[in-house]
Amino acid sequence: MPANPIFSEDYFQAQQRFMDLASRLGFETEIIPHPTFKSEEGPVQMTVALQGKPDSEHVVFITSGVHGTELTAGSGIQLDLMQRYLEQLPDNTKVVWVHAVNPAGCAIFTRTDENNVDNNRNSISFDGDLPQNPDYEELHTAICAPQITGEEWQAANAEIKAYTEKNGAGALTQKVLKGQYTVPMGLFYGGEETSWSTKTLKQVIVCYGQGAKRATIIDLHTGVGPSGFCEVMDLSSKPGEEAEWSLIGGFMCDTLDSLDLEVPPIKLILEFGTVPFEQVLDAHRRDNWLKRNRDTVAPELAAEIRQELKDALFVDTQEWCEALLTQSRDVFEQYVLKATVDA
Repeated sequence: MPANPIFSEDYFQAQQRFMDLASRLGFETEIIPHPTFKSEEGPVQMTVALQGKPDSEHVVFITSGVHGTELTAGSGIQLDLMQRYLEQLPDNTKVVWVHAVNPAGCAIFTRTDENNVDNNRNSISFDGDLPQNPDYEELHTAICAPQITGEEWQAANAEIKAYTEKNGAGALTQKVLKGQYTVPMGLFYGGEETSWSTKTLKQVIVCYGQGAKRATIIDLHTGVGPSGFCEVMDLSSKPGEEAEWSLIGGFMCDTLDSLDLEVPPIKLILEFGTVPFEQVLDAHRRDNWLKRNRDTVAPELAAEIRQELKDALFVDTQEWCEALLTQSRDVFEQYVLKATVDA
C-alpha cells in the first residue's frame, strides 16, 4: 500500500476505486472498453464520471493515465478532488473526470499504449508529411541501446552525455524528446495515425462539452522537475523558448480544440517532479528495451525493470504524496472554483 492510502498500487485497483467512489457520490458514469487489448487481471477501459449539471456553461475535464506509468498518481489526485470539493462546485460548472485515458498502457504499466505510441505526441494531423526530428534520429541507437548493462550501455550513455555537452542540457528535452514519427519501437513515438486513446478522448470531449461556452482541461502527469514540485504547463498560449516543453507537439490537451466555444479554452498539464530526469529517462529506456526483448527476458529482470520504472514516476513517501494533493487542490480552486466566480 502506498504511503498515502488514497493512491493505488496498480491500474486495476485504481479503476475499481474510481468507479466505486463515482457511484457513491452519485455521478453519472460511462465505461468505454478498449476494443482490442484484454487482460486476465480485469477489464481494460477508459471510465468517465460526470459531476454537475449536463447543461452547465463551463465544462472542466480532469484526465489521468495519458501515460500508463503515471496513472496511480493521477488517479489518487482525482479521488481526492472528487470528494473534497463535492459540495463546492459552482452551479454553472460541470466536471468530467476521465480515468485512464490510455487504459492499455495503464494495465501493462508502460508509458505508451499497446502499439508503443506516446499519446502525448499523437494529437496532430496525420494527413500530410509528419514532423521530422533529426536530433532524435541521431541519438536513437543510444537512447534505445541494444543492451542495458555492460560496455554497450556505457557507450550509449557516453553518447547521450556528449550530445548534451555539445548542445546543452535543454536540447535533450526540447529537441530529442519532443516526439518522433519514424521509429515505431523507439521512445516518444507519436505514431502514424491517431491512436484509440486520442480518438476516444476527443469523442468524450465533444460529447460532454457540447453546448458549453467555456472549457478547461487539467491533465495529470509525473516525472519532470524537482521532487514534489508541480509545474503548471499552460498550453493555452505559446510557451517561452526557455520552457523544456516549448517544442513538444501533439499534447492530449489539444483535443479540447474540438469544441466550439465563446472564449479560448484553458489547457493545463500538471507535471509533478519525482527523481532526477536522467533517472526517469533511464527507466523509460530500460522499459523500452524490455518491450523489444520481452520474449527472452527472465521474469526476475522484467520485474526489476518495472519496479525501477514505478519508482521513477511515483515517490512513495508521505511528503511527496501530500505535495501532489496540496498543489492539485490549489489548481482546482483557482481554475475551477474561482475561475467561475471571476468570469
